[in-house]
Amino acid sequence: MRSVGLAIAFLLLLLLALSVFVVNEWDQVVITQFGRPVGDPITDPGLKLRVPLIQTVHRFDRRFLEWSGDAAELPTRDKVFIWIDVYARWRISDPLQFLENLHDEQRAQSVLDDILDGETRNVVANHDLRQVVRSTNRTPVLDETLGELEST
Repeated sequence: MRSVGLAIAFLLLLLLALSVFVVNEWDQVVITQFGRPVGDPITDPGLKLRVPLIQTVHRFDRRFLEWSGDAAELPTRDKVFIWIDVYARWRISDPLQFLENLHDEQRAQSVLDDILDGETRNVVANHDLRQVVRSTNRTPVLDETLGELEST
């Protein structure tokens, strides 16, 4: 009889342990039930509850994440080849939309690869070397006396 009581107590403790999860300060969580989101995303840290074996906890980092492209040699509009190494910082601002559209960070990194790599190639290919490497955002103007571009 005592072993039955211990087994029941053990099962209750196991059920409680499967029901409780911790949301860290840097986490944001979406709970799904049978693949569908349940409730709003959880962004406040602390101890939370879920229905064990039915609900799944999806964790997403709330901090800024890093994307780093592969270094590549790209031609400019004036046919000069330059080495470009691109990086970006991004974060998940809406975890529910992120889960529905991208599912995980690895998929997001892949999408960023496609978008940022292609846009970098377009920008470099559509500008002369001088425009690509200039160190100011001022609009260049043609200096009539010298016949050269100057920054204003």
